[in-house]
Amino acid sequence: MTVALRIASGLLGLLLGLSFLNWLLTPAKAAAMLGMPLLEGVGRNSQVGDFTAFFFTLTVLIGLGVWRRQPQPLFCACLLLGSAALFRVLAALLHDATLAPVSVAVEVVGTAVLLAYASRLGPSRSG
Repeated sequence: MTVALRIASGLLGLLLGLSFLNWLLTPAKAAAMLGMPLLEGVGRNSQVGDFTAFFFTLTVLIGLGVWRRQPQPLFCACLLLGSAALFRVLAALLHDATLAPVSVAVEVVGTAVLLAYASRLGPSRSG
């Protein structure tokens, strides 16, 4: 089971890495894939900068956790990915935003996979 969770975590990291590259290289395409227009001016700067940072950070954290077989980076990725799902739901409940159930499901399942794998790794090995 640990091997399957490692593979699933690695595949999730690769998928998120593709999202990072899309935001970096083709932000209009990346925005469209998330159902949003690419903004103009400072809004575009924030949109591209924040989304690129989000997906880059997830990719790095998952990559480190999977490659080094260490739970801490995976737990950090869980916090980031899981909070995205939470705040999507809150945006729908509090701010009349359209709920994106597929995105929430991907984030929840991804968080669960990462959490399961990190939990199986146990305490971090130093050195």
